[in-house]
Amino acid sequence: MPEIALGALRENGSILLARRSAGRKMHPDRWSLPGGHVEDGEDAETAMRRELIEEIGVTPTRWQFAGKFVSEGLAGASAVFHVYSVDQWQGRPRLIDDEHTELRWFTAAAIQFEAELAPAQLGEMLAKLAIR
Repeated sequence: MPEIALGALRENGSILLARRSAGRKMHPDRWSLPGGHVEDGEDAETAMRRELIEEIGVTPTRWQFAGKFVSEGLAGASAVFHVYSVDQWQGRPRLIDDEHTELRWFTAAAIQFEAELAPAQLGEMLAKLAIR
């Protein structure tokens, strides 16, 4: 089963989400956390750090494991999602490649009412992280 590592950048009660590009195979045009697949020989924590550098140009310097869940995708395909809460980093978040079209800070209320999340199970975890 594929493993995905995600980083939830937290600042002033908000969490940074990235809108997935419309051309993405899985969850196009939905909001998610920056991150990606755990590669062979890599643990989820290392993958999260690598993906944040590659996707949004930040290097996490302080984080903690927030939890994991299994999500089913198209045609019954499942993946394990590992989520890390990141409260310190170097660099300024920015779009680097075409995987995402927008970055935006969301409060817990905005996550609940405004963001179509991918995968859907992410919502409850993000709402808890935003209010910590």
